[in-house]
Amino acid sequence: MTTPNGKSAAADASASAALRAKIEVARLISYIVFGLGSVYLSIRAGELPTSRWEPLGAGSFPKLVFAVLAVLCLIASVRAVIDIRKAGHLNGLAHAFGQWVKARRISFAMFGLLVVYLLALPVAGFSLATFVFLLITQLLIAGISKKTLIQSIIAALIFSVGLNILFAEVFNVFLPRGVLFAA
Repeated sequence: MTTPNGKSAAADASASAALRAKIEVARLISYIVFGLGSVYLSIRAGELPTSRWEPLGAGSFPKLVFAVLAVLCLIASVRAVIDIRKAGHLNGLAHAFGQWVKARRISFAMFGLLVVYLLALPVAGFSLATFVFLLITQLLIAGISKKTLIQSIIAALIFSVGLNILFAEVFNVFLPRGVLFAA
């Protein structure tokens, strides 16, 4: 038996099951990421200072909300694993995850660069850290060639040094200088 586009019904059902499994893998990953983020934020909310007029403290409600969100993400993760197992694609979970990461490698690289940038900002200062971050990010997106290198250097200079000058001279707001340049 064939479908109107010429495929067999079994092949169509198999492709549909594979697609459902991939969607469930993506959901599982998002549940894990949101769950871990919720646990972290719940812990951080518990560190908020307490007031002598509030018996529970300022962080009690956010801590409760993030803890409930983490539990819901855990439940959703278990359900996603069950759905993947029902679809019969639990064995290919590692391969599907590898394919998912490979397809989004530039996004992960940019997220990693953002983390490094935020960590380097207090040490290197706004101008230097922003210049390096923007240069590497633009080259990651556009690829490395003579033309993109020149364009990336110009844009990184404008947005790092130019913004620093604009904020200092026009708005009288001084962006972080960093430990390297604090003399």
